[in-house]
Amino acid sequence: MRASDAETLDILTIEGLTSASVDLHPVQQAWLDERVAQCGYCQAGQIMQAVALLKENPAPDEQAIVDHMNSNLCRCGTQSRVQKAILRAARELRRQS
Repeated sequence: MRASDAETLDILTIEGLTSASVDLHPVQQAWLDERVAQCGYCQAGQIMQAVALLKENPAPDEQAIVDHMNSNLCRCGTQSRVQKAILRAARELRRQS
């Protein structure tokens, strides 16, 4: 995508997940709690994809997570921890609602 094509779009980056009053987004906290990160290469993309999933589906089951996250490759093999982190973040976000 060219930058000019995004000129009128509302784009959320990983830096925009938090504000001055919030240290970490629930997905970021779940990533830490479940010890998802290994090398860190895919983390920003994985986290943003997880945030998008939970915005669209606040209570995903494991298959919905697998289907939604399947385009993000983790070469370290932490997919099971990614799933656990997303389920944890989903519970936390529902609790906050």
